Amino acid sequence: MLHLHSLRCLALAIAVVSASAAPLYQRPVNADCVQLDGGSTDVVQLYPDQWRLGGDEDVTNSFETQVTTALGFTVTYFPAYKVVNNTIAGEVYVLYQCGADAPPAASFPEGTKFFNIPLTSVSAPETVPYAFLENLGVTDRVHDVSEYVASPCGQALLACPTGSRASPGFDELSNVTALEEGVGGSIDGMLSTSASEYPKSFALSAALDPGALNRAEWIKFVGLFFNLEKEATDVFDAIKAEYDATKAAAATKEADKPVVAWAQYFSFPGLGESYQLSFDPYQTQLTEDAGGAVLDRAALAAVKGVQSTEDSPTLSYSWGEPGAFATQDEAKAAFLEALSQADAIIDETYAFDPTAYTPDTFLSTYNLTAADLAAVPAYAGKQVFREDGLLSFNAETGEYGMDWFEGAIARPGQVLKDLVRAAQPELAAKDQGFTWIRNLFTEQPAVVGASNCAAKSACSAEPATICPFVTMCAAGQAPAILESNADGTCTYAECGQASALQPAQAAQAPAPATNAAAMAGPAIVLTVLIVAFVEVLMHFC
Repeated sequence: MLHLHSLRCLALAIAVVSASAAPLYQRPVNADCVQLDGGSTDVVQLYPDQWRLGGDEDVTNSFETQVTTALGFTVTYFPAYKVVNNTIAGEVYVLYQCGADAPPAASFPEGTKFFNIPLTSVSAPETVPYAFLENLGVTDRVHDVSEYVASPCGQALLACPTGSRASPGFDELSNVTALEEGVGGSIDGMLSTSASEYPKSFALSAALDPGALNRAEWIKFVGLFFNLEKEATDVFDAIKAEYDATKAAAATKEADKPVVAWAQYFSFPGLGESYQLSFDPYQTQLTEDAGGAVLDRAALAAVKGVQSTEDSPTLSYSWGEPGAFATQDEAKAAFLEALSQADAIIDETYAFDPTAYTPDTFLSTYNLTAADLAAVPAYAGKQVFREDGLLSFNAETGEYGMDWFEGAIARPGQVLKDLVRAAQPELAAKDQGFTWIRNLFTEQPAVVGASNCAAKSACSAEPATICPFVTMCAAGQAPAILESNADGTCTYAECGQASALQPAQAAQAPAPATNAAAMAGPAIVLTVLIVAFVEVLMHFC
């Protein structure tokens, strides 16, 4: 009979082995993966030209980097994988086709992240990424969402009968151990908005890319991780067409363009208070493309007491500190002078309960009276707007989520329609309602919930097939290229009719290592270490 002390040691040894073999995400067996039948990816081109990312081409040795408007990412194609570079977040991702071998990590910079694509189960712990996943049509591959998500179908995931599918909280996003223990065994990707040490995380930097269309084009970035480049390009092209048509219709005035002021009253413990005017590049672009103009930032920045920095889009009217106005009354007077030049005001002030924010709230928040605003035509003409037109409500926290920080980033064409309606109401259709930008005097926010989700079963949706771009044919025949991926049905060209062979003149990518070879070394080392540790532990006991 084993001594009790020995049993305890044995239990400890088993626990060590179990901890060292933490559960990993198991990719489901489905039709997403290419069947190479022993074929070499040095010969087969798994990403044929017609299924690559659409946009402006930069051709180098037959590998292409294609992006039209967005400034923050690039992609380079190789026979069996693609390399995506997020230049804003400073991260590099190697995306290799399911069914093919991963290229050797030693061929890439330290810190490069590897993803087996198309992804099958994604965490969306912040609100912005979910809107892009929804636009791309891959919400059936979303495992969890932010508790502040505004989309009705995102909210449906929070109300699943089997339990809420809420993502890890904000405090956990920087804790790699917490993420792995919390969702690591259930996901093969986490779409966040910033760089992270978590190996399954990739950054959607859309909100940091200047320009409204730049931000929307990040749907192509997301599409790369699902082998949906063509679909992402089609979505963006439709968004751009809507945007361009609205812009053309609004370009009716060469002079006397309506002036729009983007304003807020800022107050936060420890950071003071101030009146602020924003000139963010995307706001300026939207205003001008709506046929309007923004305030003259340079002239306003020259006013004594107005604070600004070269790298900030915001002008601050603060008081009681070096370089600022002496008193709030002086800051207020200068701020009102600026607002007097505007035909419309978009009030961006934070409100805990946007549904209760009224014209009276506007006055009290800014510490103003109606008399103070007598010389401000936008207020007198009831042309004050808010971005809180579309909201979600979390009953557990009692907080609202604003779709302006979610869906609006992904749909600039609709945003532009809202802005034309605010800046040039005479050009808007009589029955045109608002999506995000509502009139403070005449309109109330719309609050949507899970019941508004059009999907039949958001909680139990099975991922639709994302077809591999090629399928292998009989020996001696060239692989066949995918013709269509309609409703998860993969239709390929006849074998021998459409070649997916890698062009002979193409520059060779780093030779891909086999999965077995790449993983055997670390697995053997890990096993030896664990066995050695257990032997020492048992000997000590």
